[in-house]
Amino acid sequence: MIDTKPYQLKYSTYRSIVFNKLGRNSIQLFPFLLMWTLLFGWQMGRIIALYSVLALLIVGLSVLLWFSFKNLKPFLKKTQLRFDEESFFITIDENTSQWKYGQLRNVIVAEHYWLLYITINKYVYVSKDIFHSEADFIKFKSLIKG
Repeated sequence: MIDTKPYQLKYSTYRSIVFNKLGRNSIQLFPFLLMWTLLFGWQMGRIIALYSVLALLIVGLSVLLWFSFKNLKPFLKKTQLRFDEESFFITIDENTSQWKYGQLRNVIVAEHYWLLYITINKYVYVSKDIFHSEADFIKFKSLIKG
């Protein structure tokens, strides 16, 4: 079992992750808005349709932001990562969760961190500067295939 240094997600990093995810989610929102406008709004008038799309876009983005920043305390607590050949363990406030590498749906690689997606919406933040040696870093990177 390999232990890492404790780490903590910073608010600025969390904000950049949220806006990155928001950008990807809003791209998925545009086809819906376009179809809604073409099917329903164009018959009522172009100006009403345009206002409707803008209102939906603003409300949708506001709701996404509100949900993203609503309960941040669990995300910003000190975290410790432990891993071996079969699984990794995340400890936050003495509560430990275990996942096998095969459970990972996706790994997002950023410059200073990884986002390990357990489900479509649930991810684990792992900083890249928490390893005690370069060998530990390379081993974990190969295990998550990131």
